[in-house]
Amino acid sequence: MLSRKSEKFLLDLRVELMARGKSSDDIEEMEEELRDHLTEAEAHGKSVDSVTGGSVKSYIRSISEELSLEPGLKQKGTQLIIYLFGLFTIPRLISGQFELSTSMIIYYLLVILFLGYGSLYVMKEMILKFGDSKKTYIYSILYGIIIFAGMVGGQFLIRAHPGFVIYEGSPNLNFIIGLSLLIIVVAVTLIMRRWFFALLPILLSAPELIARFVTDGASPTSENYLIISSISLFVCSIVIMSILLYTGKKGR
Repeated sequence: MLSRKSEKFLLDLRVELMARGKSSDDIEEMEEELRDHLTEAEAHGKSVDSVTGGSVKSYIRSISEELSLEPGLKQKGTQLIIYLFGLFTIPRLISGQFELSTSMIIYYLLVILFLGYGSLYVMKEMILKFGDSKKTYIYSILYGIIIFAGMVGGQFLIRAHPGFVIYEGSPNLNFIIGLSLLIIVVAVTLIMRRWFFALLPILLSAPELIARFVTDGASPTSENYLIISSISLFVCSIVIMSILLYTGKKGR
């Protein structure tokens, strides 16, 4: 049984190496090897400093330089960006209220930056600082709430200041494009056996599809459409959160 300091060191090492995109197999192998060294060192009355040389950060940096990057990391990053773009775009296309403008592009870039990279950075820093504690989850949730509020506020800003409009199709054309993209995204993610990533765009698009079907193609700004889509979005959000909680508990 390792000391708390040694366990914290191994956790910091894993998080830092994962954040740097190192191969998961190499990380597992390195962690197992270090765990053996630390166990032996502590059995002889030594601390983690005897392994790291007194500087954990320098040791992690030197280890990181020796390990290779995760295969296909750039490709996976590109796929993630395309996927996120689809998540934000497809529901709006299906609703028929989609227009691509300079403000929208800036909005997408900021969302990807803060929701993607920002979330990973905050999680990494919180784990490094607080470990697997309640504070880590509390601060991460607070960050998520801030990002969500920013996304909602950003939508209002876009509508008030659209900037230069690049594309603005008819509602029917937008619906066809959105439905086609939804089918493509779901098909690709199913082929890749990413079940949750296949289900997520369906759940996010479902409110618009349900509202469009129930109201017989009424305008997305009509009262009935907004009520039905809002209720559907609330239900779908609960489903998404339930899936995340279930998979999180299952993975522990």
